[in-house]
Amino acid sequence: MKKMMMIAALMLVAVSSAFAGASDALKAIKKASTYSEAAQLVQSSLDQLADNAEKAEAYNTVVDLALKTFNAESVKAQAQQQANEEDMYNALQTAFTAANECYKYDQLPNAKGKVKERFSKANALRLYNLRPYLINGGGFFQGKDYKKAFDLLSGYVASNDYPVFAELKQDPAKDPNYKNAAFYASYMALMDKDYPNAEKYSEMAIGDSANGTNALAIMFQAMKSQIKTKADTLAFVQKCKNLYAKYPDNQVVFANLVNAYSQVGQDAEAEKLVDERLASNPNDFYALYDKGLVLFQKNQYEDAANTMMKALSLAPEASKLDINATIGDCYLGHAQARLDKIKGVLSKAAKDQFIPVYNNAIKYYEAAKALDKDGSQKSKYAARLYSCYYFVYGEADPKTQEAKTYAGY
Repeated sequence: MKKMMMIAALMLVAVSSAFAGASDALKAIKKASTYSEAAQLVQSSLDQLADNAEKAEAYNTVVDLALKTFNAESVKAQAQQQANEEDMYNALQTAFTAANECYKYDQLPNAKGKVKERFSKANALRLYNLRPYLINGGGFFQGKDYKKAFDLLSGYVASNDYPVFAELKQDPAKDPNYKNAAFYASYMALMDKDYPNAEKYSEMAIGDSANGTNALAIMFQAMKSQIKTKADTLAFVQKCKNLYAKYPDNQVVFANLVNAYSQVGQDAEAEKLVDERLASNPNDFYALYDKGLVLFQKNQYEDAANTMMKALSLAPEASKLDINATIGDCYLGHAQARLDKIKGVLSKAAKDQFIPVYNNAIKYYEAAKALDKDGSQKSKYAARLYSCYYFVYGEADPKTQEAKTYAGY
């Protein structure tokens, strides 16, 4: 009997010694009443923890407290009671971040030089299936805090590659939420003017059947927003080339590469790219449109107009105003180039030869005007339409006066 009591006493001493052996920093962390308090203590006292084992335990304490808050608030939400959703999603994000840090120290040698994992498998099991709630959290913060919304949505994407989830991770290609979360993460980053992350996450979403096209639009907007120097412009051209190599059939990528070449004065490369695309598909709208622009810039106005007319027959509705205005520019440019060669006063007989060309320009400028329902695109045609009316009808004609007022003169 005495022997058994001695053993029990020894066990008590051992437990007491183990507790006493914890650093003051760890004791303070374990006494924290909220996950935010514990997280702040870990951040401020990490270097004061005794070893890797204590650091792992400290982060695990944060996970415990964060999940306690998340579970309590989610129960309220499911019961349609008043829940603190902001705290709920903040707690969940904290739990994922802390679990990943806990794993890092859980795999490192303790004070005795031995690796003794204590928390990682349990954390993986209790957290991985909660990842979809990160998407819900992104939706909750949308319009309230774009940075927080991005953190949660990108957390869903990034957490699949957290080492703590190595044994549970899914193939992103088989996860219907992965690209969708990446797309909305890119949108939130764009709204927050976090252009590097908008670019990063939009590229992940390019293949998404629902939002792939919009992801590309965000990606190009983010890339262009980062251009500050000539070096940035050249880097942008290279990014466009890389994307075109990956997505050679994508018209948006093609159009941006052609435009990028033109911006850096590489007109020959732009024209070569356009001609190669037309050789493989003579009815490619974007290639025809860009070919028309190339010809216009080379003052080959008739060929440019004919090419743009073919593009117009294939154009999406949103592009028709621009193309009509550009065809009008082709005719007006052709007429003005010829007029510049005439010396002296223009005779009536000579002027009459130009009327059909100006009338063609008028036809397409009027078509552009008809498509401009709210008058927001006047700069693309209004001044030139007035110029054409002036030449054909004269200054006093009511049409000319109306066009003059419409153009803002």
